[in-house]
Amino acid sequence: MPSVDEKKRRRGQGRLISAPFLFLGFTLLGCDNSLEASSPKTCGESCSTDQEPTSPESPDGTENDGTENDGTENDGTENDGTENDGTENDGTENCSSSDPALFQMARWPMPGSTGEDHSVQYRVDEEVTHDQITGLDWQRQLASVSLTDEDAAEYCAELSLGGHCDWRLPTRVEGVSLLDLQRKPPSFDPGAFPDIDGELVLWSGNPERLFRLGSDGSLRVRSPTIAGPDRVRCVRGGGVPDSDGSRYELTPDLARDLGTGLTWTRATSKQTYADAASMCAGLQLDGGGFRVPSLKELHTLIFDSKPNGPWIDQSAFPSFPAAVSGHIIFWTSSLEATDSNSAWMLDFATGTVEATAATANFTLKSTLHVLCVRSRP
Repeated sequence: MPSVDEKKRRRGQGRLISAPFLFLGFTLLGCDNSLEASSPKTCGESCSTDQEPTSPESPDGTENDGTENDGTENDGTENDGTENDGTENDGTENCSSSDPALFQMARWPMPGSTGEDHSVQYRVDEEVTHDQITGLDWQRQLASVSLTDEDAAEYCAELSLGGHCDWRLPTRVEGVSLLDLQRKPPSFDPGAFPDIDGELVLWSGNPERLFRLGSDGSLRVRSPTIAGPDRVRCVRGGGVPDSDGSRYELTPDLARDLGTGLTWTRATSKQTYADAASMCAGLQLDGGGFRVPSLKELHTLIFDSKPNGPWIDQSAFPSFPAAVSGHIIFWTSSLEATDSNSAWMLDFATGTVEATAATANFTLKSTLHVLCVRSRP
């Protein structure tokens, strides 16, 4: 049986000789971008020096650690030409961290929320699509071959594209941010992403399972027994949580997400689809203005790294319902673009998403859990 190192060597050989990768001009080698480390990675010579460093900078571009910037690294020791952490200091900047765990929560307004204009969402270059709402950079073209889970993460970690080498698999909330659920599948902007068919691999917070985002908005768990191969679109950038870890501003009744700006009711109820809309609209908490969240907005509450459900911060939502038969299913206001009698539902026990039309268990008259939301001011 081949060793782990031998398997990795064979996978690397396969990528190097693959014609589709060469055709797209992807440079898969040249970046010291470990899958495991959450500290900054040093870009290789093939990467440009316009990476955003993770340490704060002063207005003149020097690092704010109190030492002079004389070309040496500011760690308090002299640069005597020895190697630092296994890589040579070749004068290039440090890449931002590519640990997906740092980006599992939205630190930006969810595109498509009330007040966010889809028409100005993207700025498109030849290789990279920049989301002007989230601040994320996306690989514009999908990886030209389908990849398994292990190869998908490795592919992004080794990708050098658009002058950057800190690419990674997108997290759930980042992948969902691309959806335009008013568009018939595929639900992605074809101007920003010309190859929009197929399913995308998303990081889940659990190394033993990833998610598969359908081009219609559905989300399924990819277990080790059903692990692709599937298509991959890498991402870079994103806001890292504040050092104190604060996510919500809490009152007895409401939780304001400091990243998205959305305000949520902390209590839940059970309603039909129509009654849920009436109930939220009738709430007079803190001046009212509440509604049923869209599917994309409800995704922002998911906390992927929890070992088990419910996948939500229960310190902010202490009365969150327990699972029944392994499920905690919530309504969203989002209807299927192809069926106005079918709404999207999110399961906080499994992390999966499906529409009522896709199952015989639920219709719009079913009684499901509801959280109400109010857009940011």
